[in-house]
Amino acid sequence: MTAFLYHFHGLGKYDFSSMSPEDLESLQQLAAARDVEILPTVYLRREALPALRELVQRYGVLAAEGAVPNIAGFAIEGPLLGPDGGIPRRGRWYPTADEWTQIADLGPHGLRYVVMAPDGAALDEVLDDGMTFADLLDRCYDNGVRIAIGHFHRNDPERSARRVDEVLDYLHSRYESSPNLVLTDHLYNDMPRNFVHAWRTEVARTRRPEQLAAVVGPTWTRHNIGELLGPVPAAVLNAALDGRLMPCLNFDGRHVDLAISRRTVDFLGCERLIALTDHTEVNVMAGEVLSQDSYSRLRLRDDGAVAAGSSGYEQQRENMLSIGMAHDQIDQIFYRNPKAAIDFRPKRQTATV
Repeated sequence: MTAFLYHFHGLGKYDFSSMSPEDLESLQQLAAARDVEILPTVYLRREALPALRELVQRYGVLAAEGAVPNIAGFAIEGPLLGPDGGIPRRGRWYPTADEWTQIADLGPHGLRYVVMAPDGAALDEVLDDGMTFADLLDRCYDNGVRIAIGHFHRNDPERSARRVDEVLDYLHSRYESSPNLVLTDHLYNDMPRNFVHAWRTEVARTRRPEQLAAVVGPTWTRHNIGELLGPVPAAVLNAALDGRLMPCLNFDGRHVDLAISRRTVDFLGCERLIALTDHTEVNVMAGEVLSQDSYSRLRLRDDGAVAAGSSGYEQQRENMLSIGMAHDQIDQIFYRNPKAAIDFRPKRQTATV
């Protein structure tokens, strides 16, 4: 297959956040015709949880029959997210303990990961009905559902970075360690930063040379990326270097400037990075109508917030070639790494006497 489309929101006529079980076989045919393996990513509205459960449970039946080989499962973005991202508005909410259990229990049927803000609660903080954030992590991981950290709060970057480390310490102390034990949403987007990461208008691009030089001019090291990029990007990148998580990066040139993407590849190495497109091919997502910006081609909410991209694998591959990445590097980032990440299953550590 040409690519593993790891995190995106719509293909052909299908908005993954509004699919029905009857759509799965047609989606399989479409993915096969495109020669891609896909992991549809859903923005979950509270009222859509019963429908999502039916969808993923039906997927599990079809997958066991070998009927959907191009669909690798499902992912959910949210609902435990920071307040500032451009997600569909009803995709951010606070589940009850029972609702969290219903989500986590989809793991055996094919739910692969859930994007969560790791700074939304302390590990010992009660979310609902006695369920702490740590209890939620255990429930997810014991069912094979991992978290992808992202959509951070922005009011206290130092606390956010500290909570990233606390979540990583907790999970790696309880489950067999692997870079694929914890995933991420897209790097640099929806997180506090010390730098400008994208220039999405003609006016903004007039400031690009000076602002970009401040980011990519210095050599990145473990010791200076906190100052250059901010505590949260530094926590994620250093954790990737330590093999504690697998970060993801968008190469459409609009979510993140391609020069910054190139520097990130150089810093981490291709073995420590997944390409995600975060795009959709339809102008609706989770029931919310989107518009497409004429300059950036990003898909926007009615308030101008970026909701998704429009550049698929083919365009992003061309972008990667344009910044000097080799074909084998692209294949690793766009196929082998995401394939390995989704094939990975968390296991509890074996107790030693």
